[in-house]
Amino acid sequence: MYTVTKNTKLTSLVLMLIGVVALGYGFIQGAGHHTDDEVTHQVEAFAHDLQLHIVDHNDTHHVHDKEVISTHKSSHTHHVVGEAHFAPLFHKIEEEFHLHFTNEEMMEAHDVEHVIHSTIHALHAKAQRPWSSLLVAAIFFLGASLLSVFFLALQYVAEVGWSAILKRVLMAIGSFLPYVAVVILLIILTGGLHMFGNHTYHWMADGIMDPASSNYDAIIAGKEAYLNFGFFFIRALIYFAGWFWALKKLTSLSLQEDIHGGLGYYNTSKKISAIFIVFFAVSSSMMAWDWIMSIDTHWFSTLFGWYVFASMFVTALVVIFMVVTHLKQRGQLEYYNESHHHDLAKFIFAFSIFWTYLWFAQFMLIWYSNIPEEVTYYIARFDNYKVPFMTALFFNFAVPIIMLMSRDAKRITSRVLIIGSIILVGHYLDFFVMIMPGTVGNHWSIGFVEIGAFLGLLGLFIRVVSNKLSTMELTPKNHPMLKESKHFHI
Repeated sequence: MYTVTKNTKLTSLVLMLIGVVALGYGFIQGAGHHTDDEVTHQVEAFAHDLQLHIVDHNDTHHVHDKEVISTHKSSHTHHVVGEAHFAPLFHKIEEEFHLHFTNEEMMEAHDVEHVIHSTIHALHAKAQRPWSSLLVAAIFFLGASLLSVFFLALQYVAEVGWSAILKRVLMAIGSFLPYVAVVILLIILTGGLHMFGNHTYHWMADGIMDPASSNYDAIIAGKEAYLNFGFFFIRALIYFAGWFWALKKLTSLSLQEDIHGGLGYYNTSKKISAIFIVFFAVSSSMMAWDWIMSIDTHWFSTLFGWYVFASMFVTALVVIFMVVTHLKQRGQLEYYNESHHHDLAKFIFAFSIFWTYLWFAQFMLIWYSNIPEEVTYYIARFDNYKVPFMTALFFNFAVPIIMLMSRDAKRITSRVLIIGSIILVGHYLDFFVMIMPGTVGNHWSIGFVEIGAFLGLLGLFIRVVSNKLSTMELTPKNHPMLKESKHFHI
């Protein structure tokens, strides 16, 4: 029986405290005491002090025409003029509101109204930062837990024997699902109710689907039948209910099998797994559309559900490998051998390549067709997220294909652990690049708030999974394929 050590408990507690402090810091930093109107008046006052022209809606076009004429003189002159007029205003705003603007943002501002818009957007992004950081971390651990349940169900449906000794580990990792559900449902609820500066989902904004509102968006309004808060929240509840049901049933049947034996529990588990996989096939894609793709509401990809599945599955496989390695080092899983090790590493390698195939297929088709409403998704990521975007591709494709292809590499525990750690960073960045551009725009960073949110959920994950492992025998005693798994060799 696995025992949770004091060091494990202490480590998980420290990580959770770091997470609480990081998110608290993020919320305090983003707490806005200024309305949009107050920000507008403050920026106009700064502009007046600096003797800059405040442009209203009636003369914006005229000023813009003057700027266009000036740009024909020379691009150098345009940049100097832009810098001379608006850089001091931006610097004053940075001091007042504790913001940071890039040189590109300063150069693109063509009037004070543009500066006001940039300031309001930056303040919203600052308030949104902890929510987005929490969502990235939650999606990462959702992938680890949910896809472990999927992998468990897959073993039953395929009647696989080699993995019988690992099934309790998959159940323990899946036990984190209720906790990540609370986080995701909290993000959805606070976003839908417009609480605590949560603007994760743009389509939830007030008036965005009301033709009479100045905030009206015809494209988003056309999706109202699917993208409305009530239906959105109900779908989330249905997803989690189906996933919980399958995990609870499979775990209960496996534990009863230990006591009573016989094939009845195994056969029932196969039926439950078949039902779950059908439900998962639909719900996993819809979950990806709802919780990630709808952030960029104007954009869509028919491949997106598969792409998110692949990223989550590789994440889960690496986490499974790490947990199994930890248990083996603690003297557990006595029948786990080099061949089981090899098979898990093969899955990591294979689905890393599968992820790359989907990454390229989605990117190549959108890039080649060059349709404006599609390429904007990648333009935002190339322009403002190039480093994490390309780093994720390198970590998730180049690293495993270079370092994990050979048979020998898959059998060296330390090598697989190092490569797996790099892959986990790569997939965190993958989820980061999926979520952040549509929520905080170019006002992003990977700092204390982002890392802290991840560490906080990691600490909770360690505590929940280790506690679950300590409550059950790790080897299923009466599994019909246990003998095959004990003597598995390739």
